[in-house]
Amino acid sequence: MWHGAGIPGIMKKIGLYFGTFNPIHVGHLIIANHLANHTALDEVWLIVSPQNPFKEKSSLLADYHRPNLANLEVEDNDLSLLHI
Repeated sequence: MWHGAGIPGIMKKIGLYFGTFNPIHVGHLIIANHLANHTALDEVWLIVSPQNPFKEKSSLLADYHRPNLANLEVEDNDLSLLHI
């Protein structure tokens, strides 16, 4: 996905990484970190999906917990190229 950086003529390459992140774990962070550091992407955005069609809704943490937990993991691991 291309997204303007707010400066005319400057575009960032942004990778979107979708998942339920129920909960987010080291495997998710390894993949996101690899994308951020070993591809031509400028940023990687973690998109918390509300529902996985292959999982029961009752097995998921509450919708408001999953983005918060993902954000805490990104902050705790100093992954500045990742965004929630």
